[in-house]
Formats: sequence, structure tokens, C-alpha cells
Amino acid sequence: MESKMNFSDILASTLHDTKNSLGVLFNNLEDIIARCHDKNCAEHVEFYHLQYEIKRLNHSLIRLLSLYKAEKSQLTINIDYHSIRDVLEEAVVQHDMLLKSRGIKLTTRCDPELFGVFDLNLIMGVLDNIINNSFRYAKENVEISAFKENGYLVMRVEDDGTGYPAAMLFNKDTIPEFNREIDFETGNTGLGLYFSFMVAAMHKNKEKSGFISITNDEKSGGGVFSIYLP
Repeated sequence: MESKMNFSDILASTLHDTKNSLGVLFNNLEDIIARCHDKNCAEHVEFYHLQYEIKRLNHSLIRLLSLYKAEKSQLTINIDYHSIRDVLEEAVVQHDMLLKSRGIKLTTRCDPELFGVFDLNLIMGVLDNIINNSFRYAKENVEISAFKENGYLVMRVEDDGTGYPAAMLFNKDTIPEFNREIDFETGNTGLGLYFSFMVAAMHKNKEKSGFISITNDEKSGGGVFSIYLP
């Protein structure tokens, strides 16, 4: 009796193994950066660029695996109660040295008494991707903030770069187009946007569903990404 594996299952398994290998590579690179930094090695800044590219690739693999699980109805959401300030501080720990290597200051703004109910891994995946992208686009400052607005918990990432392209701007009342052609010049596939949109929508409370908003700051012109959780 002949048995054949579905190609999508084989691809998902390969992506999972690749993601794990990238995780090992990333951790080893962190150790190298730490040793190099202690010895005042001038090349340690270049390692941060490698670290950025590894994280960027790892984010793509995580999103692909999440979308695969969602299509197979295997993506579960694990809701729990979390301190928002702890979440933002963890995000800073993960990205502070990387952004500092380009002279970018990463700050947070959040009421220490603010708490929320959500899937920590999925939300951190969204924030991680947006903050990591700011390594490429921000000039000097990135701020992560959190607050309550109209019954939603809002987590926001703002930078002082040139802002999002007009085609990427949308809010709760806009239906984003995810089937547009890939921009091979910039490498933008729209996958990160779709993943963020999907994660937000998975969070529901009574008749409310989560959503994301992508705008540009009216004064600075920098990009403003917000995820709203009910």
C-alpha cells in the first residue's frame, strides 16, 4: 500500500526544522556579540546586522507556520492575563542592543497598572516583527506604548522614519488587500501585515474583534502601527 505525504505538510515540517536551526544560529551569534563587545571589537556592530537578518528570516518562517496551522484549523489561541509593562519591557530587552547599534533609541510609555488578556506568544510575534523592521526604517527614535481606548487595549509602535507607503495605510473601517503582487525591489510580501491582521482578529470579546491600524504621524511623518485588542 503506497502512502504519500502532502507537500504542504512536508514544507511545514521543513520550515519548522529551519526555524529551529536559525534559533540556534541566533543564540550562538548573541554569544559571539557579547564576547566581541567585551573585547571592544570594532566588528561587533556588523554582527548586529546579521542578527537583524536572522530575526527577519525567522519571523517569516514563524508567520508561514502560523498561517499553515490556521489553514489546517490547528492554530490555537491561548488567552491569559498579562502585565502590559512587563510585555513592553521584554520587547525592549529583545531589541534594544540591535537598535542601539544604529543609534536608535527605544523607549516605552505605559501605565504600570495596565493589564490585558491576550495570547502572549502571538502578540509578541506581532510586536517583534514591527520593532525589528524599525531597525531598517527609523532614524533616531522608536517608542512602544500601550493604553486603553474605547474599550480596547491598544499597543502601538511609532518610529521617526519616512512612514508607511500609502498602499499600506488602513484602519478598522478599511479592508486591506493581501493578494497584491510581491514587491521584489523592497522584498515586501505583505505577509507580516496579514499575520498581524489575523492575530488581531483571533482575539474576540463578546461582539468585539481585534484589529490593526497603520497610519503615519501627522507631525513627524513617521510610521505608526497599532494593534487593538477587545
